[in-house]
Amino acid sequence: DRYRELMRVSWLWRDLKHRKWFGFGHDTEQDPGDGGLALFCPACPQPGVNLPADWKVQYDRDTTMRQYVIDGNFTAQHMKMNKPELDVALSDGKGFMVPERSTCSNHRAINAANINKSNLQSTGIGATACARHGCFVPHSVVDFQKGER
Repeated sequence: DRYRELMRVSWLWRDLKHRKWFGFGHDTEQDPGDGGLALFCPACPQPGVNLPADWKVQYDRDTTMRQYVIDGNFTAQHMKMNKPELDVALSDGKGFMVPERSTCSNHRAINAANINKSNLQSTGIGATACARHGCFVPHSVVDFQKGER
């Protein structure tokens, strides 16, 4: 059974394809940066991408303003790994997910609600998306470590 090896190779292949598409495939010196391997909504107005040079004169502010929605799933659960040293991050923070952990202060209500969830790495997920078309914003998807924190 080589399923695990096949999955690892498919993850590597996908990471290499993303790096190639975004211009980082052959250049090992340049780092993509946070969100550098993800596309923002291709239909939304973006200066330098799909708007003319005189877009401020040609269009009013309401036409070119970006609109976002934020939503979360507070029931998604991600368990801690038995051997976290075996986890290999290929593009940690380079796509849509944010790699950092929260430094939020302790809240007694949140801690009490999650006492029996000590085996979970995250208890939910939240994301920011384009309100017009529903595309996720690069580097804006986060895991909730403890409830809404």
